[in-house]
Amino acid sequence: MPTIIGEVDVEKDARPGSHHEGWDQALDRALDQAGAFGGQYVKIEFFALLTANPGQIQRYIVTIS
Repeated sequence: MPTIIGEVDVEKDARPGSHHEGWDQALDRALDQAGAFGGQYVKIEFFALLTANPGQIQRYIVTIS
């Protein structure tokens, strides 16, 4: 299975109300792309792109592989 990435950019996309909503949106985007790979075991990883100071999440990222 190829690596599939779903991302939600906080500045460009709908601003999530909480962290789990940001990752939920990113996971939904990744799963939309992974639909053809149903029935397989996959690894799902959650990442965040952060600013240094003050610490804020800029992008929620989910990879499926």
